[in-house]
Amino acid sequence: MEWGFPKYPYKKTPVEWRDLLARAEQGNADAEFDVGAHYDDGCKTNSGKILVRRSPRRALEWYRKAAAHGDESAQNNLGVILSSAKSSREDRREALMWLKKAATTESQGAINNIAIIHREDGNLRQAVRWFTRLAGLGDDSARIQLGIHHYWGRGIRADHAKAVRYWRKATKGKSLSEADRDDAFFYLGIAYLEGKGVRPSPRMARKCFQRANVDDDHPAARRILNEMAKIHP
Repeated sequence: MEWGFPKYPYKKTPVEWRDLLARAEQGNADAEFDVGAHYDDGCKTNSGKILVRRSPRRALEWYRKAAAHGDESAQNNLGVILSSAKSSREDRREALMWLKKAATTESQGAINNIAIIHREDGNLRQAVRWFTRLAGLGDDSARIQLGIHHYWGRGIRADHAKAVRYWRKATKGKSLSEADRDDAFFYLGIAYLEGKGVRPSPRMARKCFQRANVDDDHPAARRILNEMAKIHP
């Protein structure tokens, strides 16, 4: 898989690689996952000689072995790899199978990926169901997604007030990236601008959009602020 990470990030001696491979061949799940990761990303010796060439096919083979032995990281990796845009329906079904196994341990990454796959496949009711489960574990990004689903009635009956509550709670969350927090403020701004779920307030809308674009890196918020400036200078 190409994720934009450096190629061949792993460094090992030939002896270390043979030892890891031997443990994996004995059925050690951690070692199986590590072997898969080495085939996924590649491995060089400290002198820069390629020790393990990148091989998506072998990476999948070892991830499947580790996943079958209960390794949650391998189950997650398989879910992501097998649900890529070019995946077949059969691959996506397998992706969901592995992710659901990982989700039995309340893996937030797995639950999020399940929700995303369902949404990409158009199964919005299931997407809402899994995002709701994720939000119940305290994930603030899931609250943003649930706000979107409730506000625009995607996979669930529209409930603007509930959407606003999700977004407000997300803005105060401690587990958010700054980009996600900006989005939460942006959607709150939309609600204030449209007067759905809250009383209409151009002043509060502008305040939310300004917060969303605090670093001048939110094009949608910046565009609306520019339009608002023409109407309410």
